[in-house]
Amino acid sequence: MSTLGSNGMSTLDNVMADRSRAEAAAPPTLGSIIARLERMPRNAMQVRARILIGLATFFDGFDVIAIATTLPLLIHKWSLTPWEIGFIIGSGSIGQLIGAFLFPWLAGRYGRVRAIAWSSGVIGVTSIACGFAPTLAVFITLRVIQGLGLGGELPVAATYINEISRAHGRGRFVLLYEIVFPVGLLASNALGAWIVPILGWQTMYFIGGMPLILFFVLRRLVPESPRWLAQQGRISEAGDAVLTFERSAKGPLEPVTNVAEFDEMAKRHPKRRMRDVFGPLYLKRSLAVAMLWITCGFIQYGLSTWLPTIYRNVYHASLQTSLNLAALASVLGVLGSLACALLVDKVGRKPIINVSFVLCALSLALAGVLHASSVYVVATCCAFSLGWLACGFITAYVYTPELYPTSIRAWGCGVGGAWLKLAAIFAPTIVSKTMIGGHLDIAFYILGAVPLLAAIAVHFLGIETKGKVLEQLEA
Repeated sequence: MSTLGSNGMSTLDNVMADRSRAEAAAPPTLGSIIARLERMPRNAMQVRARILIGLATFFDGFDVIAIATTLPLLIHKWSLTPWEIGFIIGSGSIGQLIGAFLFPWLAGRYGRVRAIAWSSGVIGVTSIACGFAPTLAVFITLRVIQGLGLGGELPVAATYINEISRAHGRGRFVLLYEIVFPVGLLASNALGAWIVPILGWQTMYFIGGMPLILFFVLRRLVPESPRWLAQQGRISEAGDAVLTFERSAKGPLEPVTNVAEFDEMAKRHPKRRMRDVFGPLYLKRSLAVAMLWITCGFIQYGLSTWLPTIYRNVYHASLQTSLNLAALASVLGVLGSLACALLVDKVGRKPIINVSFVLCALSLALAGVLHASSVYVVATCCAFSLGWLACGFITAYVYTPELYPTSIRAWGCGVGGAWLKLAAIFAPTIVSKTMIGGHLDIAFYILGAVPLLAAIAVHFLGIETKGKVLEQLEA
């Protein structure tokens, strides 16, 4: 049995604390911060960060898809025209497009955790306000403002989770966090199918306001990214942040032996600027990222948000049946995401993205061929397409941050998110026009062509990143 010191700590705890303090007291360098992060085992603080920031990402997914479950009633409430339907779906994406640039910029200037907290506050306040919107104009305005937070939270959160992870097992660690986004989509669809017919559409937006809590507590409960602090020259604060993670680790820490190696690695890569995302060093990567995120936005918003309305208006299914069938797609999305989390560190990022996107394209093509069949046949094809999409979509959140250095990582992720939002603005309109014109099969074929092109782009332009330290991947 271990002995206890005067402060109640065990001898082992004292040894660990002394070692951590000694390492923190050593002359701090960027290399020492990286080395300590890369030897750090999974620990309680990482779990806390993953849970709390995961809650922000969960409600990001929840609020993004809430419009799908409430749209059938909003159409009736405000007698929406097809153009207004497309606009109400795309309006949130306008704000998300701005947020995808705004919050990564804030994250680069003021820190990852602050930016996530601010975006959560915007999401929470505007979601609650949407439930009280008296007119279509007010509702759309609130959707645009809410989009600022929705567009900014995901890329910054993905950046933070990547930066507190070490190379070994990073894909699994990040994706087990990111799985909360499709879980949020599932919860929104499932709760919507149950709550909306009984309690009304407003309830969905009141539930979606819960991220407001994170605005007040997040900065107090999780440390800032040590990599970001070190890159900003705040080495002492970076050391303190690493120490916060180290203190929550179980068992003794491995000694830090490769500081010089990481220092040399850091010296080889100067601080990058935002314009370097599209500079010669990162152009191929950024083109692959663009196609990757365009596909995610095009299918997610062009198909997923439309499904309940398609099932009800085209196939004349009941509201309850339409919402239940849409929820089926979310179930497959969660299962696909879980499978990716278990495989991503074994087979790599590129194979998962490419295979899942090709199978997504085939599922959508099959939906086009069988579009005249029953609603259940089409819903099955659509569910599988969104399940395969989820595999590539969730992998994008670990893959994209790995492609850029710390100085522009959040910005690169934000640019990726911006491509998603651009696609999200135009995709609902394309589906709307083809559906109204009686050419639903054409809509499925158009949607299916996009992931096929993305798979080709990622295959030829992307790099494999599994098992490598983030700083090793800098161009």
